[in-house]
Amino acid sequence: MSVLVSFGGRKAILRTGMWLCCDLPLEKHLNRVTTSWIQNTGGPALGDADQEKTVASQIADQLGGKVLLHLKTNSRESARRFFEQRQLSFTFDTFIPVTARPAKRTRKVRAAAAGA
Repeated sequence: MSVLVSFGGRKAILRTGMWLCCDLPLEKHLNRVTTSWIQNTGGPALGDADQEKTVASQIADQLGGKVLLHLKTNSRESARRFFEQRQLSFTFDTFIPVTARPAKRTRKVRAAAAGA
């Protein structure tokens, strides 16, 4: 366990970058809010010694929660997970047609080609 947070009597754990909670809607909401916060702000500093504590504190502040317990965890694994969430994601599910146009030749190009 890394960080235990109470949200209005319901408890959630932030571990290796993901929230776990017995209340599934709360768990999904916490993960969405965390991902959104990371993408909008850049998340915790890359050099932060305990990124999970920083993330849990920020999300608790946003949603009116309270950090109850903090245990330091594998910082490499959680840092990797937060780094993945920082990356932009693009959906390539649409096709944009591109019409090819022949290049126009100018006099300079013709003159250079004739002199060569």
